[in-house]
Amino acid sequence: GQDLRLTIDLSLQRAAEAALAGAPGALVALDPRTGEVLAMASTPGYDPNGFVPTIPTALWKALSTNELTPLLNRAAAGAYAPGSTFKPVVAAAALSSHKVTPGVTHTCPGYFTLGRARFRCWDTLGHGTIDLPHAIRYSCNVYFFNTGLAIGPDAIAASARAVGLGRKSGIDLSYEEPGNVPDPAWKRRAWHDEWRDGDTCNYSIGQGPIAATPVQMAVVAAAFANGGQRVKPHLLLATRAHGTDAFIPAPGSVPEPTGWDPAAVRVVRQGMRDVVMAEDGTGRRLRVAGVELAGKTGTAEYGKKEEGRKRGWMIAFGPYDSPRLAVA
Repeated sequence: GQDLRLTIDLSLQRAAEAALAGAPGALVALDPRTGEVLAMASTPGYDPNGFVPTIPTALWKALSTNELTPLLNRAAAGAYAPGSTFKPVVAAAALSSHKVTPGVTHTCPGYFTLGRARFRCWDTLGHGTIDLPHAIRYSCNVYFFNTGLAIGPDAIAASARAVGLGRKSGIDLSYEEPGNVPDPAWKRRAWHDEWRDGDTCNYSIGQGPIAATPVQMAVVAAAFANGGQRVKPHLLLATRAHGTDAFIPAPGSVPEPTGWDPAAVRVVRQGMRDVVMAEDGTGRRLRVAGVELAGKTGTAEYGKKEEGRKRGWMIAFGPYDSPRLAVA
């Protein structure tokens, strides 16, 4: 029952909720230096006043049977395939392994052939011959298929875990989902099957059994914003001492190194900058006058393939040279 002071910035929270406009989705904004949660929104939501003093049966039934799941906090408890927003994590793994350099090129004709299987690039006309920074800018699937196969699934999984994926972020909420970071051992254990190169191709573009929450992906954005540190997201800033007007600051957290090569982080950051700031970047619609931003777009397929259902993602940070905001 104590009074709390939260990290939430009211103007940012209102902007987040207005941006979602009630559509099914979530938005998380962190301070990439500290992990403070400046905004966290999940829609559709509900009015918690309806639960006081007890919730009417009709209201509970309406909320609990709603197919849009308003009781689910998608930001912390919704785990989804991250799609191409995962590509910077793969790029950081590849560059840190030194098996791939920024100048390594691959040719994208719009598809990638693996045995009898054909994996598509989102641009069916192809991206031509490109290097890693341009592969981030254009979100080229074929480049990342080649990159994932070059470094292997264990390296991808290690990079994902280093930035906090596959486990709870530690945010001070009781219902956080850990998501999932697969690897060959996981597939043998969970699916009783062997890992194949096709699994690696899907993995390298954030598809398949990998799952992350918007909170976790905001931590990923923060890691590229701050130069390669993993922050612990938190909402509690201070607690009022009993019987006084004094607030006691909550213990802070110290960012932890991901282990990514600093040079690798710089290359990925530049690619993410071009996603937004280059005239042909996939995230150019994110531009805001007077501020330099960086980001990564993503589209993740889910459900039955023939249904063609997709989720849109975006991670971003800015201002580019001295980031104060990291968003998923």
